[in-house]
Amino acid sequence: MRKRLIGKAFAIAMSGAMVLTATPVTANIFNVAHIVKAADEQSDEYVYCYAGLTWNEYWASEGVYAAGNDSSSDTLDSHSELDNGGYDAVTRATTNHGLHRGSFQCITTIYTTDRSAYQISNWEQVKDSDGKVTATYLHLKDVEGRVTFNKGTLTFADNSTKKMDHYSVSGIKYVPVKVKASDYNDFKAKYSVVENNGTLIGGYAEGVLSSYEASANVTADTNGLKEAVKGSDGSFSFKARTTGTDSGIKNQTLQKAVKITPTVKAASGSYGEFLRVDLNGDDYGALGDKMQAVKWTYYGNDSTRTKALASYGTKFAADNWMHKSMGIQLGLTDSIRCQLPKNTDGTGYWSLTVYALGYEDYTVNFEATKDNIVSKKALASDEEKASLQKLVTEAESLKKDSYVDSSNKQTAFANLQTELDESKELLNKKELSSAEVSEQITHLTEAINAVKALKTKDAATTAAPSTTKPAATTTVTNTTTVKAPAKTTVKLSKAKKTSIKVSWKKISGVAAYQIQYSTSKNFKNAKTVKVSAKSTSKVLKKLKKNKKYYVRVRSYKVTKVNNKSKNVYSAWSAKKALKTKKK
Repeated sequence: MRKRLIGKAFAIAMSGAMVLTATPVTANIFNVAHIVKAADEQSDEYVYCYAGLTWNEYWASEGVYAAGNDSSSDTLDSHSELDNGGYDAVTRATTNHGLHRGSFQCITTIYTTDRSAYQISNWEQVKDSDGKVTATYLHLKDVEGRVTFNKGTLTFADNSTKKMDHYSVSGIKYVPVKVKASDYNDFKAKYSVVENNGTLIGGYAEGVLSSYEASANVTADTNGLKEAVKGSDGSFSFKARTTGTDSGIKNQTLQKAVKITPTVKAASGSYGEFLRVDLNGDDYGALGDKMQAVKWTYYGNDSTRTKALASYGTKFAADNWMHKSMGIQLGLTDSIRCQLPKNTDGTGYWSLTVYALGYEDYTVNFEATKDNIVSKKALASDEEKASLQKLVTEAESLKKDSYVDSSNKQTAFANLQTELDESKELLNKKELSSAEVSEQITHLTEAINAVKALKTKDAATTAAPSTTKPAATTTVTNTTTVKAPAKTTVKLSKAKKTSIKVSWKKISGVAAYQIQYSTSKNFKNAKTVKVSAKSTSKVLKKLKKNKKYYVRVRSYKVTKVNNKSKNVYSAWSAKKALKTKKK
C-alpha cells in the first residue's frame, strides 16, 4: 500500500511538472522524503474539533517558563490567595464573581460539601417582554434542568439542594484541536469534546460582558489550532498552537480586537500581581468575553524585542480577569510559573498576547519602569481602613425597600452585596495592603453609586400629607454587650488525625457560639459553624491532611430592634493554630 501511495504521489508530481512548466524538471520535484511525507499525510486524515485542556496541557509546548510543572504552593500571595503554584488548577471558596467570569471560557467546576463535582456549562438569564432579567439559572454539564444558585446553595430541578464547598478553574474549555482519525475515539473518551456543528456556549451577561452561543467549525487554518499526539502509553500531548486565518466558529470570520486602550498600571499588587496591564476602551468587553489565555514575553533592555529572555504562561482567575465595567486586568504573579531571569528586576521591554476564541491574537508591546513593579507590600494605614469602613457603613444603610422595583434594582443590590461582603472580608484581614484597600474603595463606591442612581419610592410617588401619627423612633431593647469566649484551646481529636477538637470557657446568657476556621492566618475563605450555647467544645471534621488550621470562637446574644430579632456578637477569641497529621 505504501509503495502504491508513493507511486501515485510521484505520478502527480510528474504530471504537475509537465503541465505547469516547460523548463527541465529539477531534482527538487523528485525528493523522495517529501513524497513519502505527503503519502503518509494522505494515509491518515485528521479530525478537527474543540477540546477542554488543563492549564498544564495547554502551556506544555508553548515555550513558557516552568512548562509542564503543575505543582501547587501553600504560600499565600499578597492577596492572601494560593495562586503561587505552577500550571495547576485555581481554587476559590467565594460565591460571587468567579463563577460568572469563569463560565465564559474556562473549565470551572463546583465542588459541594458532600464531595460531588459539577462542571458549569453556562448561565441562563430569563427576560420579560421589556428585556428585563426576571430570573437567572445555572446549567451544569450532565445535569438535566435548570439549577438556581444563591449564596453557595444549589437548588436542582427536583428541589434537592447542595452546598458549595469551593470551586476550581482548571483550564480552557474550547481549544481548537486536530487529532488523527485513527486516534479520535480514544481521544474523545479522555477529553470533553465539541465536534463541528456542535454548540459552544458560556458566560454571564453583565455590564459590557455578554454571554454567547455559537456553532463549532474547526478547520486546518483555525487560529490557535493545536495538534493532539498520542503517546505509546495511550496518553495525549499537544503541540504548540498555530496561527491561522479561520475563526473556528460557523458563519463568522476571524474577529480583530479594536478600540482597545492598554495601560501599564502603577505598582499595586491589589490582586497579588507584581506587574499589571489593563485593557480598556469601547470594545474591551467583546475581547474579554472570549479571552482564554495570555502569554507574556520579557526582553529586558532589548528595545527591538528580537531576543526574549523568558516567556510566561498564565491562568484565568489567578493572573487574568475581566470586569463588567472596569476593563480586562492582566497580571504576572511571583510564582512557580513565573520567576524573572537572574540579574533582572522586571523593568524593560515586554510584550503580552491575548489568545481569544474566534479572534486574531492581540499583542501589546510596552516598557515597564520601577514605578510599575511591585516591591514590598505596603500595608494599609488606619486612615485608609477608616475610609473603606465608612463606605461599608454607607452601603449597609441603603435599604432595598426604599427603591422602586425594577430589574436594575435587583442587579444593583446584588452587586452592592457582593462588594460589601468583599469589603468586610478585607477589613477582617490581619495584614491588609494599601493597594487592596484602594482597589476595593473604587469597586464599592461604584456599587453604591449604582444604587443611588435608582428611583426611590419617595421620588416616584406624590401623595397628600399624612394625617396619621408618624411612626415611633427606632427603638432598641435589651441592648447589651457580649463577652468573647476565653481560654480557647485546640487539639487533635482522638477519633481521627484530620479532626480538631476546639474547646472554650462557657459564657453565661448567650444564645449560641460560632467557630471559624481556615488554613489562612487571616481567615481568608474561612468556614463558620454554629454551636449550641450548652456546648463548650466542638470537633471539626473532614479537614485536609498535613494542613495548619487557624481557629477562633465568638458568642452572641439575640436582642430586639423594632420588635425584630437581631444578633449581637462578641469579639473573636484569640486565634489558635494546629497542624493536622500527614497520615
